Amino acid sequence: MTHFSTPDMLVEIGFDLSAGGGPFFTFGSSSGTAENPTSLFDNPTYGFGGTLFYDLTDRVTSVTITRGLSRELDRFQTGGANIEFVNHDRAFDPFYASSPYFPDVKPRRPIRISTITAGATAVQFTGLIEDWNIDYTVQGDATAGAACTDGFILFGGQQLETHTATAELTGARINAVLDRSEVNWPSADRDIDAGNQLLQADVVEQGREVLEYLQLVAASEPGLLFMSKENHVVFRDRNTAAAVGTVTFSDAGTAIPYTDIQISYGTELLYNRVTITPLGIEPQTAQSTDSQLEYGTQSLDLSGLLIRTGAEGTADAQAIADFLVGKYQDPDLRFESLSVQLAGLGTADQAEVLDIELADIVKVEYQPSGIGDRIVKDAQVIGIRHSVGPDRHQVTFMLGSTETAAFVVGGGTIVSEWPFSLLAGGTITGSPLGL
Repeated sequence: MTHFSTPDMLVEIGFDLSAGGGPFFTFGSSSGTAENPTSLFDNPTYGFGGTLFYDLTDRVTSVTITRGLSRELDRFQTGGANIEFVNHDRAFDPFYASSPYFPDVKPRRPIRISTITAGATAVQFTGLIEDWNIDYTVQGDATAGAACTDGFILFGGQQLETHTATAELTGARINAVLDRSEVNWPSADRDIDAGNQLLQADVVEQGREVLEYLQLVAASEPGLLFMSKENHVVFRDRNTAAAVGTVTFSDAGTAIPYTDIQISYGTELLYNRVTITPLGIEPQTAQSTDSQLEYGTQSLDLSGLLIRTGAEGTADAQAIADFLVGKYQDPDLRFESLSVQLAGLGTADQAEVLDIELADIVKVEYQPSGIGDRIVKDAQVIGIRHSVGPDRHQVTFMLGSTETAAFVVGGGTIVSEWPFSLLAGGTITGSPLGL
């Protein structure tokens, strides 16, 4: 098999070194180095203050990135990355005054991890360093580990002030929360769908955690809320069209090959009695007696959703309960994950793999033991893992059924709203419901 090189990595940390005298861009200098670039002007020397990103890739020994979910029906939590640096010169020691990055080796410094394939740079993780783990040994080895998180960590530490929300669609509610002075998330760092579910004008109590409330809004759609690779807040509503299988993974030698695949067929996601209890509305229940007789009663309860009140809200809650029972009342063969070794791919395939984002739809083909018909399914990417070391870059995708995605459109245009959408000139290959 042809062996290709892995993509180049680019690891950058944002330091504000103006208080320590650099290194940073300066006016009026006639020379420079890689760590202290300069600009030539006939002026006195001035340092550009503020945070600048520094390329520290040559110090990196390993990188891992973990984003998204491991299991359908969970809510997206904080994504993370871990980076190990060579630290023989104490460059990442926060107490070493001769470090070129002193005095800014501290938590909450911004970090950006990218890949470079065929000259094209693609961001894979953006976030903040939460912890520096410095390790020295008596044998003289020295490493520094940076434990990083994405922007959800900030929302987890923020609390809302008391206010009454306006009756509005889910996307508008998310934007309203992000606009509040106690949150103040930049509008340029958002990718928010409008939403389809009208929410009630609920009273938000003092001290409510921002992340928990945003997740509740997304579950009330129901839709998907996560941080992108660029650390943008992303909300995908239930009727956002997703292209079918723009990237195909296969064991047939006709598409991108994978090195490992996990399949499940069991009761982990079997629910035959579902109760939806919106705020201020009586519980709405759906169940399958046939499934209960076959497998026993397996219950799923979702409470506190912010669905609109009145008869419309009751109907909305019942529709969600009916849909969930219809989807989860029987065991289903599911592709849970697949892994790809980038060293086994050409640059075009590497670029396709590295371009995949959470909530994207991929096509998976698999023939177990090379026997019988090949299983072909569309799957939604709900988690992405990178494991990078010398001459090794493995990407693992955690997968969910397309029924938890927005509509997966096989052709045509959606002409009516969930859960009874039809397509003009096409077919529904999946149904919405991301919780």
